[in-house]
Amino acid sequence: MIAATHSNHPIATVAAATPRTSPLQEARACIRQAKMRITKPRIAIIESLLQHKGPISIERIHHDVGAAVCDLVTVYRCLAAFETLNIVRRSYSHNGTCLYELSLGRDRHYHIVCKACGETERLDYSPVEGVERMLQDRGYTQISHVIEFFGVCAACQKTSSRAHGIKTGKSKRLIVATPSH
Repeated sequence: MIAATHSNHPIATVAAATPRTSPLQEARACIRQAKMRITKPRIAIIESLLQHKGPISIERIHHDVGAAVCDLVTVYRCLAAFETLNIVRRSYSHNGTCLYELSLGRDRHYHIVCKACGETERLDYSPVEGVERMLQDRGYTQISHVIEFFGVCAACQKTSSRAHGIKTGKSKRLIVATPSH
């Protein structure tokens, strides 16, 4: 008996889903396309960024990678190159520290950063797309912008109010105990 290798059944003709490339593979492809070498420090930096859900500091990346893999200057240089290639996106903390996250050319998004604990929350809202289109229509190219939001998260507000004796709730009186010096 001969086994059939082809079927005319409609379900049999559905193409298999193409395997999605991993972010690491995507970053490697971007680096290769830019005619840059794939090096251990570059891969280690990308892997560090993949471990974190939001933007992180250069110092944190260097700590994750380890001094044995590369020095701090190499991290700065790699991140500058990655930013040019649209592999990473730079943002800022409320004190001006540069933060980086893996973007791989995906849609821009913004963050709200807690000024007390540094927790970063992603905001999937882009109010400036219309402004960018308008500037492109006026002939501008290589348009960039920086928008970051800062505040105190609900958890830190609760912690702060307890630590400083602030009574919260629906009462109209607010009692604040100021720390003595």
